[in-house]
Amino acid sequence: MDIGMLSLLGKTISLMENLGFLWLVHTGYELNLWEGFLKERNKEDFLAENPDWDPLLLDHWLEQARIQELVVLTKGKYKLSKTGKAIHGYRNYGLEAMYKEFALYWGASFAQLPELIRRQIPRLKMDNEMENELISRASKSSEFFVWPVLRGKCEKEDWHHVLDVGCGEAVLLRRLVEEFPNLHGVGLEVNQSVANRAAMETEPFQGRIRIEATNVFDFKDALEIYDCCLLNNLIYYFTGQQRLDLLKTVTDLLKPGGKIGILTALRGVSPAFQIFKTHIPQNLMSFFLSCHDGFEGLPLEKEVLNLLEQAGFTEVEVIPLPFKVSHYFFARKPLA
Repeated sequence: MDIGMLSLLGKTISLMENLGFLWLVHTGYELNLWEGFLKERNKEDFLAENPDWDPLLLDHWLEQARIQELVVLTKGKYKLSKTGKAIHGYRNYGLEAMYKEFALYWGASFAQLPELIRRQIPRLKMDNEMENELISRASKSSEFFVWPVLRGKCEKEDWHHVLDVGCGEAVLLRRLVEEFPNLHGVGLEVNQSVANRAAMETEPFQGRIRIEATNVFDFKDALEIYDCCLLNNLIYYFTGQQRLDLLKTVTDLLKPGGKIGILTALRGVSPAFQIFKTHIPQNLMSFFLSCHDGFEGLPLEKEVLNLLEQAGFTEVEVIPLPFKVSHYFFARKPLA
């Protein structure tokens, strides 16, 4: 067997293992199996509680989870391994939504790639659940990397009024308001149900956070009042000209000397440090987005820099997040 065939065989086996992992994690979330096996239990316990379940398929799920070292089997009882506990523990930090994206939408979109490339079918429409719910929830996974940067910037720049465009459930606005007693925030969220959840989550802050279910182009507020405007994981929802229009709209809302913060993953980035040697996450995400109508994929670093220059911003600072999973671009609106 030649070296090329060996390499192909290795990648095929790895693919099968990774697909199995994807389906195990997603199914475990959907059926609450990760929570169920926090304590030792046998299969019969689950079947007694869920008599309509298929015992053969549950048996296969448990077998695969054991093979992938997600559960441990001891004397006929199953319990989560350390990795299994991590899957459960990070469920509400964007992990469940991310795996649902992969399982239900990424594969279905890429399956149509031959027809898309041949232009036999138009670019796909982003599914409502994917666009309006899952992306918002999955973005929580970046909070661990983003928050230290925002906290440091706010402390240094002494922000008092922050606008978060595409705020999702206002996770970062809530953290800013908790940390800085003199700060007030406004969050814009185009999806009504997500905006409603954000409004509920921000009620305890007694009016220091205002949520509006609108896009930034229709947002009516006094001009030049914000110290900072955040565009987190948002810019790739817009085409080239729309991106420039977005930045110009933000410019009008910022105080002279105010800052814009653009968080985005980038194409063409070589991570400074990699736990796993791969460029798949950024490139595949860009590929997936580009299959859909109205999306141009992830930008290159020079594209973001050019947009900021065209919109009139100065003093551009580019901050790579750990492992360069994303980059934060901060730039200042001129004083005059």
